[in-house]
Amino acid sequence: MATDAETRWAQTRPPEARLMDGQLWDDFCDRLKAVGRQVTRPEIPADPFTRAEGYRYLTRVLRSAFDIFTEHADPLFPVLYRPCDEMVKYGGDDPDKYLQKCVLSGAYDYRIRGTRGTIQAVSFLTQGSNFGQGGTMLPTGFLDTDSLKVEPDGSFEILVSTKEQPGNWLPMTAETQALLIRQTFGDRSKEKIAELRIECLHDRRTPDPLDPAKFVAGLDSAAGFLDGTVKLFCDWAERYQAHPNALPQEDPEICRRVGGDPAIAYFNSYWALAPDEALVVELSHVPECRAFSLQVCNYWMESLDYRYHRTNVNKSTAVLEPDGRVRIVVAAEDPGHPNWITTAGHANGTLLFRLTGAQEIVQPTTRVVKKSELKQMLRSGSASAGAEGRA
Repeated sequence: MATDAETRWAQTRPPEARLMDGQLWDDFCDRLKAVGRQVTRPEIPADPFTRAEGYRYLTRVLRSAFDIFTEHADPLFPVLYRPCDEMVKYGGDDPDKYLQKCVLSGAYDYRIRGTRGTIQAVSFLTQGSNFGQGGTMLPTGFLDTDSLKVEPDGSFEILVSTKEQPGNWLPMTAETQALLIRQTFGDRSKEKIAELRIECLHDRRTPDPLDPAKFVAGLDSAAGFLDGTVKLFCDWAERYQAHPNALPQEDPEICRRVGGDPAIAYFNSYWALAPDEALVVELSHVPECRAFSLQVCNYWMESLDYRYHRTNVNKSTAVLEPDGRVRIVVAAEDPGHPNWITTAGHANGTLLFRLTGAQEIVQPTTRVVKKSELKQMLRSGSASAGAEGRA
C-alpha cells in the first residue's frame, strides 16, 4: 500500500497521466484500505455486529460522496439529491429530517422555487467546505422558516447569490460549494414536505460531456470526503465515551463548523446498557421551542432503522407527565411507557437530543435503571432509582 508521501506525489501528476496508466484507481483503492482501519480502532466495541455495521457504514458514506463529487458535481446544472435517507446515514442523521443537497458555486446565481407544504420547518444552508477539507462544513449563508416569506398560495422563491437580493435571499460567498436543505417533520404520517426545484441563472442549455480531469478530481474528493467523515465521527464517538449515558450540551461552535443548524442546541453522548437495564431521559419541563427530539443511534452515529422501529421521540409524538415533565425510556423491550425508544438489537451506541428554537436551554437528565425497577419507577412517577449517568 502506498505511503502518504507516495500518495501526495501521485496526486501531483497530471490528471490524464494518472487516468491513463491506472494510477488513479490504484490510489483510490489504497485510500479505501486506509479508511477501513478506522473501523478497527481500539476504543470501538470489538464484536461482529458492530464491525459489520462499521464496514456497511463505509459503503454508505462513499455512496453519498459519489453523488456530490462525481454524479451531481456540475454547479451549472444543480441537482437536489438526498445525502442521507433511510439507507445512507452518518453524523447523527435525524429520523425527523428530510435532507436535500446540491453542488453550488459562488461564481453563479441560483433560483429556488417551491411550495411550502405542511412540514413543520424548512431551512437552507450554504456551505463553504466539506468533511474532506479538514472535517468541516463551514456555513456561508442561512435562511429558515422564521424569515422565509411565503405567498398566500404556499409558494415561494429564493434567490441564492453572493450579492444581496430583495425578498427571500440566501447568501453565498466566493467559497460556497454546496447547499443543504433541512425539512423537519413533527409527525411523518400527517405532514407533506415542501416541493423544491433549483436552477442556475447562468445561460447554459445542456451540460458538457464528462471532463476526464474533473472526474479525476471528483474521485479524489470522494475518497477525501469518506476519509474526513469517518475520522470525524469516530473521533466524536470516542469523545462521547467519557460521559456514557449522560447528555451534556455540545459546544455550539463545534456544531456550527460541521454544518449544524444554528437554531438547534445539540446534546450528544454514548450509551451502553446491559440486557437487564434501561436508560431514562427526562426534561423537567418543555421550554418555549419549535421542536425537541431524542434519538438513539448505533456506534457509527447512524440513526437506527426508523422504517420499522420507533427510534426517536419528538415534541409532536411525546406524551407529557401530569406535572409537565417529559420522560423517555430507552430499552430493548417495550416497558409499557408511551415514550419508549427501542435499541433495535444494539447494546451500545450514540445518543442525540435536539432542542430547536428554544427560548431557554433545558438540560436533559439521565438515569440507568434495572428493568425490574423500571415499572415501579414509572408507576410512582419517581426517577430516584438508578444512578444518574454512569462512569
